[in-house]
Amino acid sequence: MLQKILLIILTIAIYGCRTHTTSNKVTRLEPDSIPTKFQEHIISKNDRLEYGISFSPDMQELAFGVLDPITMDGKIYYSRKIDKQWSTPEIFKPLENDTVFLPYFSPDGSSILFAKSKANTNNYSTNIWKIERANDQWGIPVRLPLPINSKSREANASITKDGTIYLSSNRNCEGKENCYTADLFYCRPDGSHYRPINEISKLNSSSDEESIFIAPNEAYVIFCRYTNQDNLADLYISYRDHKDQWTTPQILDATVNSRAWDRRPFVTSTNEFLFFTRSESDEKELVTSDIYWVHTSKVFKPFVYHPISKISLEAGKKFEIKIPDDYFKDIDNMHLTIDIEPNQLNWLTFNRKKMKIYGLPTTAGNFEVTFTAVDQFMNTTRDTLNIQITPKDHF
Repeated sequence: MLQKILLIILTIAIYGCRTHTTSNKVTRLEPDSIPTKFQEHIISKNDRLEYGISFSPDMQELAFGVLDPITMDGKIYYSRKIDKQWSTPEIFKPLENDTVFLPYFSPDGSSILFAKSKANTNNYSTNIWKIERANDQWGIPVRLPLPINSKSREANASITKDGTIYLSSNRNCEGKENCYTADLFYCRPDGSHYRPINEISKLNSSSDEESIFIAPNEAYVIFCRYTNQDNLADLYISYRDHKDQWTTPQILDATVNSRAWDRRPFVTSTNEFLFFTRSESDEKELVTSDIYWVHTSKVFKPFVYHPISKISLEAGKKFEIKIPDDYFKDIDNMHLTIDIEPNQLNWLTFNRKKMKIYGLPTTAGNFEVTFTAVDQFMNTTRDTLNIQITPKDHF
């Protein structure tokens, strides 16, 4: 028995840490649900302020920002994977003479969006720019036109497969004194131009929303929001439902968010890893800023994709109702366990194979039944269905 217990413990240690051993040196390859610094001493260096990272879709290239600790000028660094190892990052040559921030590769890897300081302004005031690649050569950077850029600050942008740009902007503060709050917007392409920009009101609040990452297929969005003085900025997630509406944003787990500034999200094309920046400051200056990464096992959770409206039934009358097969969804898990919480209504039964509820209500009134969806990582999401039972012959 003791030998079996030791074997189980050893197995958990090996697979839980996702490491491998080479020449008596243990090298951490992939994180689990606890964030770790990415490529410490190569990308995330103790004597440097890294700020926002992005990868090409094949994960063979990366770009990230570095801040000057005195001037807060920004530079973009670039690295390529050679023989399965990241090359020493160097300043991205096409932008080496500019003050630039927050690079984001396009989903096909053919371009990079970035923020660039406006001429004759401080580094806080930026516009969104784009640089494209053809035949493995980077072209001339171009400032994106109206309505993407405005007189205000556009902090960062992310792009979908069809060219829709999601961005954070302070344009809602135009004409207001002492207003610096950023909100989230999107702008769809129309040939070589862009349609009018739209505010994403479901994601915006009275707080500051920035650092937006949009999934290439627009299935979800991750962004940061200033939470409070204790937790500062945290990462939030929202999903598209069956009506193409955004769900109410949910704060990511405390295993991901911290009491520092957690911002600048980026998710790999496989949806397997989340990268983000964690920064700390004192009363005067930015003290640390590093790139972290974490497995998405605690990032993506089941969500209500196809909500169920309130159901009206008649007392004393049998019923059978089909529950939508896509009631719940999960970005990284197609096979969810759907059930109802036990000991709720003794006259109601749920058949999860057929996704049906049926029964014979005996008493009039308003009732609730709670459904649960559990994924392979034991993340659980609950949703309540309201049922109104009217007296017999009420209709």
